[in-house]
Amino acid sequence: MKKIKYIFFVALMLPMLVACNYLDVVPDNIATIETVFRDRQTAESYLFTCYSFMPMHNNSSSNPGISFSDEFCVASTTAGGITTNRLLTETGNSSSNPSINLWDGANGITSGKGLFTGIRCCNLFLEQIDNIPDISKDEAARWKAEAKFLKAYYHWYLFQLYGPIPITDVNLSINATDEEMRVYRAPVDEVVDYIIGQIDASLSDLPKDVIGRELEELGRVTRPAAMAIKARILVTAASPLFNGNPDYKNFKDKRGVSLFPTGDRNLDKWKRAAKACKEAIDACEGAGLGLYNFVKPNSSMILNDSVRLSAQPGMILGETTNNNEAIWLQSNAKGSQNNTVPTKLFFGTSGGATTFVSPVEVFSVESASLNSAELFYTSHGLPMDEDNSFPYASRFTPDPNFSTRTDHKYWVKEKYQTALFNINREPRYYGSLAFDGANWFGFGIINQETQYFVKAMNAGLGRQSLTGLFIKKYVPYKAALSGGQIASSAPTISYSPYSWPIMRMADLYLLYAEALNEVANSPADNEDIFKYVDMIRVRAGLKGVRSSWGSNFSTQPEKFTTQGGMREIIQRERMIELAYEGQGGFDRRRWKIMDKLLTKGSIRGFTYTALTADEYAKSNVVWTTNFQFRDYFWPIKISDLQVNPNLVQNPGWEN
Repeated sequence: MKKIKYIFFVALMLPMLVACNYLDVVPDNIATIETVFRDRQTAESYLFTCYSFMPMHNNSSSNPGISFSDEFCVASTTAGGITTNRLLTETGNSSSNPSINLWDGANGITSGKGLFTGIRCCNLFLEQIDNIPDISKDEAARWKAEAKFLKAYYHWYLFQLYGPIPITDVNLSINATDEEMRVYRAPVDEVVDYIIGQIDASLSDLPKDVIGRELEELGRVTRPAAMAIKARILVTAASPLFNGNPDYKNFKDKRGVSLFPTGDRNLDKWKRAAKACKEAIDACEGAGLGLYNFVKPNSSMILNDSVRLSAQPGMILGETTNNNEAIWLQSNAKGSQNNTVPTKLFFGTSGGATTFVSPVEVFSVESASLNSAELFYTSHGLPMDEDNSFPYASRFTPDPNFSTRTDHKYWVKEKYQTALFNINREPRYYGSLAFDGANWFGFGIINQETQYFVKAMNAGLGRQSLTGLFIKKYVPYKAALSGGQIASSAPTISYSPYSWPIMRMADLYLLYAEALNEVANSPADNEDIFKYVDMIRVRAGLKGVRSSWGSNFSTQPEKFTTQGGMREIIQRERMIELAYEGQGGFDRRRWKIMDKLLTKGSIRGFTYTALTADEYAKSNVVWTTNFQFRDYFWPIKISDLQVNPNLVQNPGWEN
């Protein structure tokens, strides 16, 4: 059995060695420590326990980047933790019992997975690893480096949620006094410097790559992965939420220490971030990483370039073993596919052919919002409202030319009337989303002429897309239906197993472009700003920024010439390229735009219950959200504040 197959789930030694509260510093059974670190095999199991605290990045129940984003609409259902996460955005969080409580891991899917406990595991491993008698010097150095990185990553993940946090560099002694255990939250810059220091200390002993050992070591951190995460951290620290943010200028602890930087925006933070991004890019490219391009795997597959480009987003996520874009992966993305496949797929020329019924475990509960669908460009690589050839004012009406249109036959069911919103969009739109009338390449049919298609109208309540939009990006074409091609055969879905990219090259390239743009007085000052954005656009089948905005179709031909205009372009490119990958919520928070995007009644969709194309095409508010200023940071649980009176609550959560 591959030893890392369950790297994020193994917790074999955890009950013996760590208590449930990070302030409870006494191990449950001190005598077991020597047993665990008596030989290489048991010590390695404990290292995997350190990995087991990793949040599931593709799961809305453990990743606020998904559950707290305007990209999604979640159906009301009791399936898994979905009801909780719908309420999180709909009615707000709670300081008495926070959802996705990664501070102490007290409830839901995070139960027992508090990241301070994970940090304690890493500290204990670092304390004991030198006592292992049968381990080589090089292997011990690598294991230490992994534990240091994981400790840094858990601090980082907490920092994203809570802002200033206590730094736990070493575990407190079992003889520590009550006052020593009552730690304070460290200021933002101090936390960032500590995290970066730990990552830097790990780099020299982490492997350059795992080429040739991908299956055995899937998920274990490498030097390029650590450097890429370092770049993401420094870009976040330089962003408006943490850099020059006047909203938290008076946020202090009980000693009077300011927990956020005071003063104006610090340009040096962006310079530091840009340097880290470039170093990470060089390390990744030196390890053979770059942008993935989907190519036809064999002659039996029939597809043109249009279909190839639309199949590409699903394969960027869904290709694990031969994907040179993945920097760091996390195993098992079945749940993402399970939650977005339509409950019915159709085939045939008339639109009235046999129905494919998906198996009962398919929820279709995580739908794409119309808000996120609007972000994708037109076929000219421009926003819908900046393309003078796009019928923006009429986008929520049916296509009047559907019966004669032939130019979309590979993306939209021929002679099927869909909304103008879905016509003349970029390939990533057709590859990331399915709508009423959308073709769906895959599920066992790999001939572009006989694709399945989606009917999203007249949908009943329950396990359906509430927006009339399905996230096709989660389902690579390799997923298949089996058990017959008629409804009575009760076909099942064979999901395509793949690992979720925590970090990929397109993300890193766009972080670098963003940092460079913030440093430059004008985008024209640094050609690399355009270079790295254009790499993403060209891979997606679009022209570069200058060509698109400088074309006759653009209503804002000068947009890319200013820092502010280029900032909008880069941010939109990130929101499109990384859509639905769990990064969107964090990006929107660090840019300080979440309060604008998640205003009350903001989540929209098509009218999925409609009986006609005209009614379906209308924009409809499907989810009333309740984002407030306080939601930029997570609440610390009231009981934790009572245990440690030196902690202060995040602003807005005091009552």
